[in-house]
Amino acid sequence: MEKADAKPQEISLFLSSLIGYKSLRIYELSIYDRIEATKHMLRYHLDFDDSSAYQAMSILGMKRVLSFDRDFDRITAIKRIEPGEALRGT
Repeated sequence: MEKADAKPQEISLFLSSLIGYKSLRIYELSIYDRIEATKHMLRYHLDFDDSSAYQAMSILGMKRVLSFDRDFDRITAIKRIEPGEALRGT
């Protein structure tokens, strides 16, 4: 959201809205996870945010990510699904 120049109030509103999702599970990265994420940065040429997301996915055993971000295509261990693709059910 910061990359899109979101204002602090917009970020706060978005984060507050997440509280309402009953099935949402938030994984908190440990220091170890953050260190591992830096290895993903080097291996897959990702920024820290993407590599942190991949680290959480790895810990949770997730093999798919719903994202517009094509950087995830560099990781052969996961499949990136475009949001439009998910809506079509393909």
